[in-house]
Amino acid sequence: MLGDDELLIGGWQVMQRWEEPLMHALANEVTATQGDVLEIGFGMGIAASAITERGCTSYTVIEAHPKVAELARDWASSQAVPVKVVEGFWQELVPTIGADYDGILFDTFPMSRRERRRNHFEFIPHAPGLLRPGGVLTHYSDETIDFRPEHLRLLLDYFDEVKLLKVTGLRPTADCEYWHDSMMVVPIARKNG
Repeated sequence: MLGDDELLIGGWQVMQRWEEPLMHALANEVTATQGDVLEIGFGMGIAASAITERGCTSYTVIEAHPKVAELARDWASSQAVPVKVVEGFWQELVPTIGADYDGILFDTFPMSRRERRRNHFEFIPHAPGLLRPGGVLTHYSDETIDFRPEHLRLLLDYFDEVKLLKVTGLRPTADCEYWHDSMMVVPIARKNG
């Protein structure tokens, strides 16, 4: 399941080590105020480690896969900040966790072909209700320079400010099934007021 360089679940590549520069860029954005951070999808813990290293008041993760949630709990035991691991699907848990976050990083694995390259779309309308004023949402976007207009429109429907960040220097492995480009454009959506 989890090796040094990738996370496999059910034979699917969920995450690989080459994503480190991307996860670090996302972590920079959600820790800008060093407040309370929510991550949805623990994966290999790359972003989680970057978030706590950069500084946050608290870190909460929602993780659906029981074995990955166990990895997150093991990781949590050695962190210097309060960590909460909530096991389950975000769709069921979001209504119960409150609006107490300064940053949200969303990076889940699509559960169906319909969700591929758009699994974050369903979450975007929920994010403002979880964020404090000035809070930010960022996520793994599956986008390059051709950032989809429907994606930008959805973000602008729910957020006051959206900036796009180009992360370069990505080196997906030759066998990577889900990404092949050396860059990705990710959104940073801010809730004002």
